[in-house]
Amino acid sequence: MTQNLYKLVKTPEQIKIMREGGKILAGMLSEIEGMIKPGVAIYDLEDKFIQMCTANKVRPSCKGYAPYFLTPFPTGLCVSVNSQCVHSYPRKGTFLKSGDIITVDTVIEHKGLMVDSSFAKAVGDVDLNGMSLIDTSRQALVAAINMAVPSSRIGDVSNAMYKTAKSKGFDVLRDYAGHGIGKTMHENPEIPCIGKANDGPELIPGLTICIEALTCEGKPQVDNVDEWETKMHDGKRFAQFEHTVLITENEPEILTTL
Repeated sequence: MTQNLYKLVKTPEQIKIMREGGKILAGMLSEIEGMIKPGVAIYDLEDKFIQMCTANKVRPSCKGYAPYFLTPFPTGLCVSVNSQCVHSYPRKGTFLKSGDIITVDTVIEHKGLMVDSSFAKAVGDVDLNGMSLIDTSRQALVAAINMAVPSSRIGDVSNAMYKTAKSKGFDVLRDYAGHGIGKTMHENPEIPCIGKANDGPELIPGLTICIEALTCEGKPQVDNVDEWETKMHDGKRFAQFEHTVLITENEPEILTTL
């Protein structure tokens, strides 16, 4: 499997483009995050995102995405609130309220190459366990990224994420995972949220991967609401942090940061 990953190693020019795209995306998500407060119409986040894509001359890659003959994804942002989870989308006529936990996730294409990132945020006053869920998801992502070095295997990355979540009393999704990224939204390798240390393909310099800390308050079972939207089966809350990361000869480089 590791041998097959060499064809996905990015050239210096591709890495330069992905760095540019990552900074653009980080700036856009920072603006979206600044809009989040009680009373905000969720679809206003989508409208602002599409406006920023136009201004930055990037493509909102999620909008119209239709793998496996699915109905095209309706929006540029994935937005989940509370027990909603991956691939949920903003709907018109819905509003944020104090106590909500919101996750915003998206992908843009810049000069033919894609980058992917997400964040979770408390809306107004959120209870202590909700705040701990958000903080733990962020910590799980950091722990996983720290393992994304050439001496590691994918299982090391996944194991660090899982152990961090479990150590704080939370869990991670099993049915969804991080992934490689570049010319397409989803490339090899898959980066699960749970794994065994020293297991799986070795990470090699030049790979660009999306590490996703898909963190849940309760049990990890997920239900489909429609072709895209999902929710936690037990009705408990979900939070996600994600970055696009470049594997280097030394420390991992987060591409989706300012």
